[in-house]
Amino acid sequence: MFARYASAVTTGTFMTFGLLYLMQLLISLQPGAESEPRPRHYLNPFKMEHIDTKVETREEIPPREKLTNTKLPPARPQQSSGFGATGVPLTTPDAPPLTGGIPGPGMYNDGPLVALVRVSPVYPARALSQGLEGTVIVQFDVSANGQVVDVVVVESSHSLFERAAIEAAERFRFKPRVVDGIALKTHGIQNLFRFSLDDQ
Repeated sequence: MFARYASAVTTGTFMTFGLLYLMQLLISLQPGAESEPRPRHYLNPFKMEHIDTKVETREEIPPREKLTNTKLPPARPQQSSGFGATGVPLTTPDAPPLTGGIPGPGMYNDGPLVALVRVSPVYPARALSQGLEGTVIVQFDVSANGQVVDVVVVESSHSLFERAAIEAAERFRFKPRVVDGIALKTHGIQNLFRFSLDDQ
């Protein structure tokens, strides 16, 4: 058994070298084959070669006195209104009122308080796990810019719901009450929140 393996390995080795020699012979006999090896170039990392760099020179810029044909744009007239410290343009007496942006005095038509955004409270996880339902009545004021302030709980069926009701009320937004073009603060608004498992 061992003799077979040894003879197979020996035969295979001879055949491999024979094929390689035959391929080399065929390549060298082809027309145009190189008879001499190509010269090899070695990179010497310690030898510094000079690299020729060319710097383009630009034409010299003539002095300012020689620029006679250059016309500067006319200076913009300074307005008396200018800009304030915050970068907001100040209005002149004959300019139309500003529109858009943050509401301010004179930007509303007279009207009552109007709710713009109402947010549902987040059901407390502890109350949900205990299967509790309930209601909370909160009272708050609406500032002149429509935000809810001074939220207090007037009545609640369970204290677990109070924090969720306050946080939801603080996210309400209103169009404030306006009288003679001036937004006013509104006091004593109440809202009822219901916490029902059917809504979950």
